[in-house]
Amino acid sequence: MLKLILAGFIAFAFSRAILRFKDKSISFREFLFWSLLWTGAAILTFIPQLSDVAAASFGIGRGADIAFFLSIIILFYVIFRLYVKIDKLDRDITTVTIESSIRTHLQKEVADEICKPLK
Repeated sequence: MLKLILAGFIAFAFSRAILRFKDKSISFREFLFWSLLWTGAAILTFIPQLSDVAAASFGIGRGADIAFFLSIIILFYVIFRLYVKIDKLDRDITTVTIESSIRTHLQKEVADEICKPLK
C-alpha cells in the first residue's frame, strides 16, 4: 500500500516537472535534475535493495542511511539555489528602484525647467 502511495506522489511530482519544462518555467538542466531525482525515487520505491548496495559501496551500513544523507545533500543544494535566486532578485529590485528614482528625479527637474519661464 505504501509503495502505491509513494508511486502516486512520484508520478505527480514528475508530471509537475514535465509541465514546468513544457511551459518553460524550468530549464532543461533543472528538468534533468528533477527527472533523475524522481526516477531514482521510483526505482528505490520498487527495488529498495538497491539502496543497500549503494550504501555498502560508500561504506554506510544501511540503505535508509544513504537515502537520508542524499536527501540532506539535495536539500542543501536546493536551498543554495534558492538563496542565489533570491539574492539576484534583491539586486535586480535595487537596480530598478535606483533607476526609477533617478528617472523620476530627472523628469521632475526637466518639468521644473520647462515651467520656470511660466512663473
